[in-house]
Amino acid sequence: MPINYEEYHPKWKLIVRLIKRRSGNKCEGSPKYPDCRAENGKSHPVTGSKVVLTTAHMDHDKTNNRFSNLKHLCQRCHLGHDIGQHIDNRKYGRNWKRDQLSLEL
Repeated sequence: MPINYEEYHPKWKLIVRLIKRRSGNKCEGSPKYPDCRAENGKSHPVTGSKVVLTTAHMDHDKTNNRFSNLKHLCQRCHLGHDIGQHIDNRKYGRNWKRDQLSLEL
């Protein structure tokens, strides 16, 4: 699914480049896999799949763009970090939180 950049900071692409520079183009590790250092574009040392690094909000808040809250993660780390959100989306639909908040009583 394509990224909706309207949900992110106006300078998100610049922020991502800065995070990439900080990470040295390697995974920075997640709470579940803190020592992961999979290198972008290479085979993942554990899964064997080609690594595609993405920038993750560690607190799951797209408005919190502090560098301490952002990490460059491989697929394994990013999916592992977001597993709770993926489970909820599967159970209740992608926009279930937004839809709950938008109901008027």
